[in-house]
Amino acid sequence: MDRAARRRSAFARAWRTGVAAVVALPGALTLLGALARVDPWHGQMSLNAPVRSVCFTRLLAIAAGGGLLVLARGLVQGKRRAAEATIGVLCTVAIVRLSRDLSDAPTVAAVGLAGLLLATRRAFPRGSDARPGLLAGSVALGTVATAYVVATAATLLTSRASGLGAALAAEAAGRLQSAARNPATPLGLGLDALALVGLGAGALFVYQLLRPAPADDGHSPSDHAAAARLVAGHGNDSLAPFALREDKAYHFAHGGVLAYRTLRDTAVVSGDPIGPPGSAAPILADFQRLAVRRGWDVVVTAASAAHLAEYERIGLRTIHIGNEAVVDPRRFSLEGRPIRKVRQSVNRVARHGWTVEVVSDPELDPATVDELDALERAWRASRPRIQGWAMTLGRLWGAGGDVGGIYVLARNPAGRLRAFLRFVEYGRGLSLDCMRRLDDEPNGLNEAMVVAALEHARARNCDEVSLNFAGFAHIMAATAALNRRQRLLRACLGAVRGRFQLERLVRFNEKFFPSWRPRYLIYGRRTHLPLAALRVLQAEAYLRPPRSRPLSARWLPAPAPARRPLARSGASR
Repeated sequence: MDRAARRRSAFARAWRTGVAAVVALPGALTLLGALARVDPWHGQMSLNAPVRSVCFTRLLAIAAGGGLLVLARGLVQGKRRAAEATIGVLCTVAIVRLSRDLSDAPTVAAVGLAGLLLATRRAFPRGSDARPGLLAGSVALGTVATAYVVATAATLLTSRASGLGAALAAEAAGRLQSAARNPATPLGLGLDALALVGLGAGALFVYQLLRPAPADDGHSPSDHAAAARLVAGHGNDSLAPFALREDKAYHFAHGGVLAYRTLRDTAVVSGDPIGPPGSAAPILADFQRLAVRRGWDVVVTAASAAHLAEYERIGLRTIHIGNEAVVDPRRFSLEGRPIRKVRQSVNRVARHGWTVEVVSDPELDPATVDELDALERAWRASRPRIQGWAMTLGRLWGAGGDVGGIYVLARNPAGRLRAFLRFVEYGRGLSLDCMRRLDDEPNGLNEAMVVAALEHARARNCDEVSLNFAGFAHIMAATAALNRRQRLLRACLGAVRGRFQLERLVRFNEKFFPSWRPRYLIYGRRTHLPLAALRVLQAEAYLRPPRSRPLSARWLPAPAPARRPLARSGASR
């Protein structure tokens, strides 16, 4: 972001903050006055007014003050609909004051501020594509109009006004007190009902007015095909294949694609954008503009170090959230003392009569597919929530492009499939997709399956194999040299180690002597970091995510592999 852009952004923030303060001040005073039992409109104790009238006036004041504070918050956040609603409120105030022949300084100030907001509406870009709920707004306006008509008719029928004009003026001035003095009359009850409906509909309208544009989970079959072509052509990162997960939406720009999922007001992007060299930052910047129009914040999880400088140049911030364990299969060996524990695990599994074999995607036969499906169903049934999103496909098969991955199958002495690993192919190697296991015995089975995958990768001349991502591995590693802030973070992470298995993943990955590649969280405002972290944890299902809406005609994987040749071959240990 250049200096001129930073200057414009700082001015827009200052202007939004100033306008929000102007709107929040009367809202706070009105709210405090209502809660302090002071007449919100005249600033004095309402001891002589009917109790019901005072309560109703106070209720209206609380609603008005709260509404102004909500609008002020929307103005600080730069929401276009909040600015438009504020313009409407200011114009309404000016019209009401002019109707009472009050063309004084407050009236001029209201008109002037509305004009300034209209002229600077580009400083409020968030949510410009969002559409408010017209039904709630229509109900609120309709109830107010109905109450006004009913009250005017009551004034005429009770001869409290000499004509229609006098009755309209009386109601506009708010001088109807008959319903307040007679709460049990049909008129009083009717006006109460209309008031409650109007307040409820008004609150719903304000919520719908300021909420971000809704988004659907998933993508269409045509978008899936386009994204699959880009992953095949430019997916050189170990996370690239996971962009084809069924519940991710796509944003295409600059010859590439970005995969994301929207959780309320935050779009969580899965890994780096995929596209031609040099396109990652432009794709993300283009998506940011779309997100601003829809009222979303943007956070990228598990971004690589390859594009950090470009992300920072477009005004984004980065934080190191963990390391990915990557093993070079060409250098991996079971020989030597340092690897003896893994070697012992492999030998132990073999002594217990277990077999481990590697089968590629095209070699899956119907019997093996049925076994894998049964094990997957049993494993999922034993867990209340399936964790993982950015680094897993969430499926075993079902796409036409699933031809380069492998399954590492572990069978007990009776020949029954009890555990498996799945790896997907990317540009330079294989990336671990999922790890499933039903039995706790024998000890070392996971290590034996990883060794089989590494040896298979060496046989097919892969450059690397990506294992588990270990969150905050640079903090949780036993040999990590930490400063004071990192030691505090490590102590906090230790309190939740059971939920996230941080140390366990680090220790498991270290057995294979990997190279550690850092992964980053990319975010915008510093104040958004806590919410961004929360949304990432929800996307990964470590915390319960908000309810989402699937795309009505989204792409779904087929229930069985797309290819089932009759022949089957595998490498057994």
